[in-house]
Amino acid sequence: MMKPDKYICYIGRPSYQKNPLFLVEVVKDVHILHPEVKFVLLGVGYYSPELDSMKTKIAEYALEEVISLFPWLNHKETLEYVNNSLFYLTVARYEGLPLAVIEAMSLGKAIVASDVAGNKDCVQDGYNGRLIPLEKGAFVKAICELVEDKVKRDLYGNNSRILFEREFLITNRIQELEAIYQSVKL
Repeated sequence: MMKPDKYICYIGRPSYQKNPLFLVEVVKDVHILHPEVKFVLLGVGYYSPELDSMKTKIAEYALEEVISLFPWLNHKETLEYVNNSLFYLTVARYEGLPLAVIEAMSLGKAIVASDVAGNKDCVQDGYNGRLIPLEKGAFVKAICELVEDKVKRDLYGNNSRILFEREFLITNRIQELEAIYQSVKL
């Protein structure tokens, strides 16, 4: 499958947690406003219980040329897709610590994410992206705004990298942990 020229990336198996049917609804409305933008969904692999329902919905809306579904890729290929995307998107219903969001931040990508636990630990609304309630119209608006505003995309992307380095870079975390251990007087 060919990589589209202008696309938004999403990583997540089609399952209840990752909210794939909602994603298709959002894509349908974004596509009406921005038919030039495609969506790449990575991680369609071994455990994808809502994949058939998602494919049915994609076909119902004739979005087969808009949404590309990719199976498990190696880490390097996955990061390449994310790096070449306009920005990173997640519409998950809930998260723990969303590693895909953190990796997108490490690549300096703006993030549009559902306003749920986990995503709130990574995305600061209006700083490195948008935290959006699970409401279709709000997602469509936020996505279209970032598609249309490269300056904002770049600003959010730069801020994502800064936030990643400050909050998630392992070398910084280790130094902070060592400082805590060293501060304890026995």
